[in-house]
Amino acid sequence: MNNSYYYFSTHTTRPQVYHQLVASSEYQKLDEETQDLLGKFVGEFPKRNKEFSTVDYCAKFNVKHRYELYELNNLKTFTPNHFLYNFLSYSNQWDASTRSFGKNSKERAEEITEKEIINEMTNPNSNIKKLLEASGRNLSAVKPFLPAIMISLKTNTRDSDRMIFKHTGRFCFDFDKFKDKNEATKWMNKVWKGTKNVKPYMAFISPRGKGFKMFCQVDTSNSDFQRDFGSEDKKVVSKHHKVWYEGARKELENKFPELKERIDLATNDCQRLTYIPFINNKSTDFKYKASKVSTYFEIVENERKLKREELQKKISKRQVEVDKVMKDQNIASPEEAYNLLLKKESYNFNLELETEKFIKVVDFIEEQIHKDSRIEEWVSTEFNNYDSLQKMSWVLFGVFGDLAIEQIKRLIPADSNKLDEDHNDYRWSIRSMDDYETSLLKSLTPAPFYARVRKLPIVNDFISENFGVNSKNLSDFKIINDYYETYIRNKNLDNGKENLSEFLDDITRYLDKDRSRLPLIEKFDNIAPEISLGPNEYLDKDVMHKLFQNKYYDKKIFFLRSQCGKLSAVSRWES
Repeated sequence: MNNSYYYFSTHTTRPQVYHQLVASSEYQKLDEETQDLLGKFVGEFPKRNKEFSTVDYCAKFNVKHRYELYELNNLKTFTPNHFLYNFLSYSNQWDASTRSFGKNSKERAEEITEKEIINEMTNPNSNIKKLLEASGRNLSAVKPFLPAIMISLKTNTRDSDRMIFKHTGRFCFDFDKFKDKNEATKWMNKVWKGTKNVKPYMAFISPRGKGFKMFCQVDTSNSDFQRDFGSEDKKVVSKHHKVWYEGARKELENKFPELKERIDLATNDCQRLTYIPFINNKSTDFKYKASKVSTYFEIVENERKLKREELQKKISKRQVEVDKVMKDQNIASPEEAYNLLLKKESYNFNLELETEKFIKVVDFIEEQIHKDSRIEEWVSTEFNNYDSLQKMSWVLFGVFGDLAIEQIKRLIPADSNKLDEDHNDYRWSIRSMDDYETSLLKSLTPAPFYARVRKLPIVNDFISENFGVNSKNLSDFKIINDYYETYIRNKNLDNGKENLSEFLDDITRYLDKDRSRLPLIEKFDNIAPEISLGPNEYLDKDVMHKLFQNKYYDKKIFFLRSQCGKLSAVSRWES
């Protein structure tokens, strides 16, 4: 087992952290009026004149309120200005561990062994103990400045652009909301015994003493673990992390139902940091046995079984629709058919057409590779990069399944290790529907793939010419809209008696012809005219009056084709 962690700590590199905590301790000794004034000092800082430095701001505030801040002159540890600067730093938590190593921070954590972590937590001469003493043993004050470790990921940064999603096989459970330390310790000892599959290897009382942390580890050499976490893709790792976590949590809750409301669910995030406190009494507040390992497959399989049962219930409620999708799309899996049904409802997804488009675009790119060395070089770069393939395959597999992986392989250089099943970089292609949340599957589209390949002008033109919106599509939209507007007008004039099915039949017939790629004009050329008017009659007021008032007095909306062939919908009330 890997017994090292990354240590997200500022106190080892920034000694001023101790000064900030001392300032927070001194603040507690000041009278109420001085504390109120210091609250104003902190509150006005964001609104200060930005031309002045922080040091200048502190000095100016001290000069302005010299007599009111007389107590600061009696401090043994700081000058007044020095105190104000450190108190301002403390109040804004400028050097707090989680803030300094924030999600947009470029700082890197240092690696530390498990033995060193335990020593930091339990040694009375450790730096953590010094932090506690600097704050006057104020646990609430010191907590944000405590060091932290990331249990589940082997990464030394929280910067989203640099984070590595390599899972350590470790999980953390956070139990809190106990009335005091004695109650927290009692329950820590009970949970430490574990369950059938959950075997904690480390536990300790949390910084404030009203909760405890419980660490579990699984065997990372287990084939099931390696299959699930092999890709190191953020979404995949997060998904499988939560599956094990939720399965283990349920097992803990079943054995200890009294703790159901005391587990902090935020610890299901594999990116979460855990504060490392000072353990005052190692014999009662700390548990450790490195050899204890929790099972992986059993917990995961039990949790997935529950998920499958929940999915089957959803499918059974829509069985008729699912069966139709299976038949229409020649899909053998009810689960895949259900996901496709959700996708269709989400944005009218047409699997047949999207699959045809995807394959034809890949065909075209493959053809161009053999014709143009520049295209070959671009494709070789784009489709021989592990991160790019990983992100692309994640999306496309969620849309097309195994077909996506096979099509992507066609664009990877023949000598690439990304095609070598025995090479570690082949992980990009190892995908499973277990990697996805059902709610996510219905929203995935192949758009990221097209956004990438459209960077090639010739491919962009091919997609636009063959699959983009063109004048023919716009004509289709206009005609359908005309049908709808005609229906709505008649409906309003007939006080809601207009036949909806007739309108839907018109649209259906039109779309059926459009799918057959018949010319749009055929729709109108096949309409037999009731009358024909010559150029003079068309402009004759009396002729038109007779048509409106006599022959068609009861028709509210009708179509006229002008001499130039343009068809228009006309209302008798407009004429």
